[in-house]
Order: sequence, then structure tokens, then C-alpha cells
Amino acid sequence: MDFALSEVLKSPTVALRVGPPESSEVATYHVHESVLIRSSHYFKQVLNSTFSENVKKEITLSSPVDTAQACELFFDFAYKGKCEPSKSSSPLLCYGEAYLFGEKIQAIEFKDYIYTQAKAEADQKFRDLDFLFKTIKPTDTLSQARAELLETWGSLIEMIYGGTYDNKEEILEVATPSDATTPFKDHLDNVKSWLETSKLDSFRGLLSQTSAQYPLVIAGSPRILKLARCIPEFAADILNYQLKSSVEEIEQAQVFALPHLYAVTRKKGPW
Repeated sequence: MDFALSEVLKSPTVALRVGPPESSEVATYHVHESVLIRSSHYFKQVLNSTFSENVKKEITLSSPVDTAQACELFFDFAYKGKCEPSKSSSPLLCYGEAYLFGEKIQAIEFKDYIYTQAKAEADQKFRDLDFLFKTIKPTDTLSQARAELLETWGSLIEMIYGGTYDNKEEILEVATPSDATTPFKDHLDNVKSWLETSKLDSFRGLLSQTSAQYPLVIAGSPRILKLARCIPEFAADILNYQLKSSVEEIEQAQVFALPHLYAVTRKKGPW
């Protein structure tokens, strides 16, 4: 990250106590105040507040999302601009925990980085399994890899949908034709507009879209199917993605069938 190390070293440190207050597993980290302020809106508000210096010198993080692993990923990113889970842990679960921690402390850049890493990891795992399903007869090894991925995926769905918030604006009426004479293209444009402006938490989008994209990998998982029934937002996000894909397919067909309705005239300008 772009900062002068000498300036960071001049900054006082803050003791962050991470873990349940009465637990013997509480970890203490001494982090430079300037790094915390630069990397998190939450810490910026606390450290720039009118709290006493004693309060600022030691901050306790004891909520369920305040895990040592998530904090350490955040510290790595705050100091180095990058981070990666330990080799002995599940990368996707680590990214899920870190994302929820980033949500709590309002660390926007950290959340974006974690999402990008999680997406790359998930895409690779699902692509590999999907390729195997389509090219060879499933083996015990394949079944084990699939079972492990789906177990992780189910845990992520529960974790992320239980700890993040959906920012969608419910404007379905905009996508509904006002009457039977509404032109098809106008209706299609309204549907597209609604789908594109509905704001979805990025990690929720990763979980729902990947689930919709790889039905061969997901199919037959009782846990995922149960989650789709028990978590309405998850089912709605899958449907939303499928609907968007269907609308794009319909529009593509219409472009070929009725190109004059979709003609674009380039506007002349001084450039």
C-alpha cells in the first residue's frame, strides 16, 4: 500500500484484544494507529472520537465475527496491501470470515480484495469439478472433492447470508407492464433496468450466481437445497440471476430477429 513506513513508525500503537472476554484464547495485537485509521472507517471513528486515551489505547473485539484468523488477514492487508490464508486452513471459509470482519469494521478496500480472492478461488474449484463431471465418470476422488466443496459452500451460505445485508430496492412494479399494450422492448428494458439497479452484496452475489452457474456440481446436495428453502434471500438471488440470464438470451434473440428496434445511432460531436 502507498504509505511512508517512517510515518507509520511514528504513530502510536493500539492494543486490539480479539476474542470472547472470558476466553483463554484472547489474542492481543499491537497495531499502529495510523494504519487502523487509514484502513477502516470503524477504527477511524473510534480513534478520532472524544473517548479517553485509555479507551483508545486498548480496543476489545469480541463479537462472533472477530476471529483471530480474520483479524490477521486484515492486518496483513492493512500493512502490505495483500493477504492469504494459511496453508492448513480452508481458503474459502477464511475469506468468508474475513469478509464479515471487514463488513463490521467498514474496511471497504479490504472487503473488495477479499471478495476478489474468494471469487478466483471459487471459480477455479467449481470449473475444475464441472469439467470432470462433463468429461469423465465420477470417481471416489471426485465425489470426495465435491462433498468437501459443497460442505464448505453450505457453511459460506449460512455465514454470509446470516451476517451481511441486502441493499436491493424492491421496485418490481417497474418491471411489470402497465397494460397489455406495453411494447415488448419497453417491458424488456424495464426488466433489465430493475435487474441492473438492484444492489446485491458482492459475496452474496458470488454464492448465488456460482450456485446457479454450476448445477451439475450443486445438484443432489441436500444441504444446499435445504438452505435454498430456509433462506429466502438466497433462493431469490439465484432466481434473480437466472432471470437476468434469461432476459439477456431473449434480448439477443430479439436483436437478431428485429434489429431495427435496437439500432443505435452514433451521435456526432466535435471530437
